[in-house]
Amino acid sequence: MKESKKRGSPVDAKPKPQATRVSRRMGRPPTKKAGEIEEAILSAAKEMFLSLGYEATSMEAVAQAAGVSKRTLYIRHSTKEALIKSVVEDRIRTWSNEASARNSEVPETFPESLKRHAQTFVHMLANPEVRQFDRLILTTAHRFPEIAESFYNLGYNYELGFLTNEIIIGTQNDAVPPKEPKRVALQLLSMIQGWRRTEETVREISTEEAAEFASQAVDVLLRGRDSW
Repeated sequence: MKESKKRGSPVDAKPKPQATRVSRRMGRPPTKKAGEIEEAILSAAKEMFLSLGYEATSMEAVAQAAGVSKRTLYIRHSTKEALIKSVVEDRIRTWSNEASARNSEVPETFPESLKRHAQTFVHMLANPEVRQFDRLILTTAHRFPEIAESFYNLGYNYELGFLTNEIIIGTQNDAVPPKEPKRVALQLLSMIQGWRRTEETVREISTEEAAEFASQAVDVLLRGRDSW
């Protein structure tokens, strides 16, 4: 009989080739990738909310339209209420940036700068997307008041605060400054918004007419400056 090989003998000492494994780091996608995913989700959700309405839009349909898994969608937005809130906040940021761009070069004199801001506001009200969201918020406000509140705080209330600050700065050298500058700003916005909403129910309003009305609304407000 042949002598059995001893353990550890040179015959068994040949090194075996090691299988190489390419390690892949798992975890969050790169920042750019994550941003693209969120953009796709918000874009798809926006289109579906506006075209189908809140009730008829499902999270599954949004995920499919955005090209992501339901798990990915729910990780980022745990409920449909949270998703529509994120959509509203995203669109308001976009509209605010557009308004800021229009206000980048305003006249230095107080009356003219106030007119420019009023014209920017009436222009934004004409944005078809703003009008669509306005209707969407009205139809969901009774069930989800926090969404309407978010729309109000980030949109209308932001503009109200901005105009209030402009009025405070523009009248700081007046002998008698306004007692309630916020109320003055509210009156201006109400004139513009009330007129636009009422007239648009029966006819189209041109850009020129809207700008002229905003300018005249400021003139009317300034004529009553003694009552500020």
